[in-house]
Amino acid sequence: MNSRKSLEKELSLYEEQGISLYLDGEPSNSRTIARACQIADGGGYMRDYTEDEQGCIARVDFDFVIDE
Repeated sequence: MNSRKSLEKELSLYEEQGISLYLDGEPSNSRTIARACQIADGGGYMRDYTEDEQGCIARVDFDFVIDE
């Protein structure tokens, strides 16, 4: 399985659990994020996990970081 499909599958599981996904600060979905990560030019995407009050993942943000 290629890395894009693997990432998309992982993020789909988050979606099924009701975990919100964001790409550069905007609500997004597993397919869009996986595609953006695959074609990122001049940088890559960094993940940031936000937990709820019980310590469970509530949100995953993907923010573009420019390569230096």
